[in-house]
Amino acid sequence: MKLYRSRELPGRWVGEDKHGALVHWPAEPGGWAQRTPYTGGKRQLEEVDPRLARGSGWFGGGTGRPPRQGSPARTFGIRASADEITTWKRRAGEEHKKPTVWARDELNAAVARPRSKSKP
Repeated sequence: MKLYRSRELPGRWVGEDKHGALVHWPAEPGGWAQRTPYTGGKRQLEEVDPRLARGSGWFGGGTGRPPRQGSPARTFGIRASADEITTWKRRAGEEHKKPTVWARDELNAAVARPRSKSKP
């Protein structure tokens, strides 16, 4: 069983069903129940460890918790106003992500952007 990620389908897994056809589904607990046929190109897919889809209901991921990636996770707190938190939660919901996942994705994207050079 092969599992893939696609930049065109953030927050979703792409993988094989029992007949070998590619389908995609939400990368969330029980997401396999919402699978639909994948009609995109296979070249843009990035193959990943099938265990990452554990908990989504996909039979190719096995059972148990997904493996940890990199170093163990740690908590990082941010002070924010109630309005900021409400806005962030709304935006995360628009992208069908949990607020913590959305925040981590946004922070990682900000760090990956090239820094603009400040003028002296």
